[in-house]
Amino acid sequence: MKLPGVQEPVRISKPIFRLEVEYSISHSILSIRIQNMCQQLIILRSIYLFYGEHKRVALFNDVLRMVPGYEFRFEKSFLFLPDTSYNVVFLSKLSNTEYQLREIATIYFLQPRKLRGPQLTLKKLPPFEIPDYVKEVYSNDYLPSQHYSRNASLWQERFRDYLKQGLNPSNYLEHLRMLNQIDDYNCYLEMLSYTINDAHLVPLDIPKQYLLSTDQFPKSPVLLDVGSFVRAITLSKDKYGEELSIITRGFIAERNASILIVMENALKVGCKVKLEFPMNRTQFQMEYQSLDYLNRIDFNTVTFPSITNQTVKKKGRLVSKKHTKFDWFQDQIADNDLQQLAIKNIINRTAYPAPYVLFGPPGTGKTCTIVEAVLQIYKLQPNSRILVTATSNYACNELAKRLLKYVQPSDIYRYMSLSTERDINQMDLSILEISNMHMGTYETPSMEDFVQTRILVCTIMNSARLIQLGVKTAMYDYIFIDECGSSKELSALVPIACIGTEAKCDRLVASVILAGDPKQLGPVTHSTFLRDTAHNVSLLERLMELPYYKKDLNNNEYNTDVVTKLLDNYRSHKNIFEFSNKTFYEGELRAKASPEIAEWAIGWARLPNPKFPMIFHSIVGTMIQDQCTLSYLNCEEARVVYDYVQELLNNNINGQIIREEDIGIITPYSRQVDYIKRGLSNLGLDNIEVGSAEQYQGREKPVIIVSTVRSGRSTVGFLSDPRRLNVVMTRAKALMIIIGNPLNLSKDPTWHSLLQYLTANKAFVGRKFTIDNTPRLAPKMPTLETIPDFA
Repeated sequence: MKLPGVQEPVRISKPIFRLEVEYSISHSILSIRIQNMCQQLIILRSIYLFYGEHKRVALFNDVLRMVPGYEFRFEKSFLFLPDTSYNVVFLSKLSNTEYQLREIATIYFLQPRKLRGPQLTLKKLPPFEIPDYVKEVYSNDYLPSQHYSRNASLWQERFRDYLKQGLNPSNYLEHLRMLNQIDDYNCYLEMLSYTINDAHLVPLDIPKQYLLSTDQFPKSPVLLDVGSFVRAITLSKDKYGEELSIITRGFIAERNASILIVMENALKVGCKVKLEFPMNRTQFQMEYQSLDYLNRIDFNTVTFPSITNQTVKKKGRLVSKKHTKFDWFQDQIADNDLQQLAIKNIINRTAYPAPYVLFGPPGTGKTCTIVEAVLQIYKLQPNSRILVTATSNYACNELAKRLLKYVQPSDIYRYMSLSTERDINQMDLSILEISNMHMGTYETPSMEDFVQTRILVCTIMNSARLIQLGVKTAMYDYIFIDECGSSKELSALVPIACIGTEAKCDRLVASVILAGDPKQLGPVTHSTFLRDTAHNVSLLERLMELPYYKKDLNNNEYNTDVVTKLLDNYRSHKNIFEFSNKTFYEGELRAKASPEIAEWAIGWARLPNPKFPMIFHSIVGTMIQDQCTLSYLNCEEARVVYDYVQELLNNNINGQIIREEDIGIITPYSRQVDYIKRGLSNLGLDNIEVGSAEQYQGREKPVIIVSTVRSGRSTVGFLSDPRRLNVVMTRAKALMIIIGNPLNLSKDPTWHSLLQYLTANKAFVGRKFTIDNTPRLAPKMPTLETIPDFA
């Protein structure tokens, strides 16, 4: 926005116009629809299309008054060029002001591939309803009761026994099912508790869109997120005085200080509206289904591998000949013996039918190793098919993008869920073109999409859709599960059981590779009760505790036939990852990052120790709890964050120019995330990513700034999880700045150790603080004996 009398334009955080573009290849016609998304009257003057080097086409030159929500459509004859970026520039002004507006949108020209076959029909999942007797026991806090039905009493007794026993081969399937039923029902009740009986919705000028303030919820809606379902029940009376209920479905489009809801149809004005938030049970249904499929095979060789049950294992699709010579696709692999060893053993299926574990500490090239293993299988076993999965769409897209550098696009298929459609503008074009969104919108795949490609990339949950589509899943020879440490065990079983088993066989038909880091954040469990059960442990973490996967006590080394731990850190300066190395990885990690990546911040004027690229900024701020979200913020810490950000962006470091995209900000509380985002936006800085440790897991940035928030409390809250601190401490490449109250943080033993490390390296600035060098005892983890009724 250009303001009168102000030389520099002011950046606006939200778009003014909504732009939809369609292009007819056969007729070379560009169809454009624009809509005024702001709440002001806009005078549209010009629309230009820029491409190439200084090439410009005028799409619109006139004066058009656009009230809020007004839509304008037009067509233009134009010949698009493939692999060319086009920028659409809107020039407009606010009515009755001198405020001039300029907005730029980028158009990417998608080349839809030829359809391989007719679309499949997605069959419904079995309902897997929660039995009433489970609800009985849940309602009584899992305690015994004389008032239970017979089934409830038997279920409660078995459940109590299983909790004492832990997961074992005899109770495995039923134990996991019980825990999932509790989580399932707990989420249902939680979503039910968000119901607003008399909601006040503010209609926007854009049709079917409404704002809902968060203070109307009976409790903090922690489970609601973008994409969550909404059901509006409008209560009115007909002409005879009979009460009518009209149900309108919708979804949450944005969640900030207020919630933006988009409905299928406009709501009736002046009527009482009841809002419900139905739970999406799809994930739970898929997990129940995986238990049924796993029950078809001898699952102990997969879930409880041991020397005994692996000696009679070699009945599956073994490699016809051992591969020993490789031409590496990626240069890094050629210089890393551990990565080579892992790839060789994965290809030769040395662990089968037990899963092969790729233990990848931060920055050690785990993703690079997965990609190389897939590429070598693709090359050396031309008749093989490979399923590559991960917990998040971000990781799936990253894996697909790397594979596409070496694999023909016709041989790889990225299968996406309907929910990813809302993120289409953030996706790489090369990924969209090999996916079921290659037309710019979600489409159900065809059978040929799976049969005619050799590599399938999808999330662990979306892999279960293949069953619903009727795809013969046993055609996949290898199943890779990345980010396995961050998903609960039952979620990781979805691709293993649904894709890796076959009804005719009593065994696993695919070789399974689990990749991740059990020392980083594990599954997210909302039920307090379940956090101390097997439901809150990943399959990767549990397997690593089995004797079969542990280090040999005689030589302190892993059996590389079943597990490889990568040791070379290519991400960070040695001082940045040194604390995590000693605390979580037995000091085994080795610094291998190039000086260009890791050492450019050395000597920065604001470093208290010019040879040590870390700062702890000591501050005693005020921790404030938001009454609507119950989350916390710390305004003083946020201001220090802004100060460092502006310093980094306005002044280069040793000739290194810092861009907004180079800075990452991590803070544990959602309210602080929103507060810092808004403050940065006010400064015109909208491209700096702000998120929690969970959101940053698996990510990296040249510069990481941490706002710890905790202050004036006797504990550090959920900052006490050592794995969360490990994630935080291993994201930065060259510079790390931590802002917090050391007096508060030092009460936790792991944070106390970190403060000692930073003090020893003279990294403190701000308020003076003297660290107590007395070792702190780590708190005891809860056990069943400390849980009421299990003593």
